[in-house]
Amino acid sequence: MVVGVFCCSTPVMAAESTPVTAPVQTPEVIATTSDVKHGEAIFNNICILCHRTDYETSPVGAPGLRDVMQRHTPEWEDQWLTSPAAFAKKDETAKALIESNPYGLVMPTFPEMADEQNRRDVIEFLKTLTKE
Repeated sequence: MVVGVFCCSTPVMAAESTPVTAPVQTPEVIATTSDVKHGEAIFNNICILCHRTDYETSPVGAPGLRDVMQRHTPEWEDQWLTSPAAFAKKDETAKALIESNPYGLVMPTFPEMADEQNRRDVIEFLKTLTKE
């Protein structure tokens, strides 16, 4: 008889008499692993609605994100993505960025950005937006 076991959403089939062991990632490995493709997918579903991937300001006044990681650290971006308005209350650069929007628009806090892994993945994607 064959038993189906699921690990990380991938079925693993094994004979019933054979113990099934799956590799386990430690929290340290999970905490440092980023997925550029997942970050790009999030960007293309959310961020692209207001931001461009070149240097040009978008029609809604959002800055172009080419070389954004040359302007900000990953830690800064993490706080910004977590909650732009809250971050602007304690960071002068974030405050100036919000105040620079010609239409008075403020980047919203997206539910997807509450997830640390999603933020990490988006930041990894942003690192790819460099001059070629």
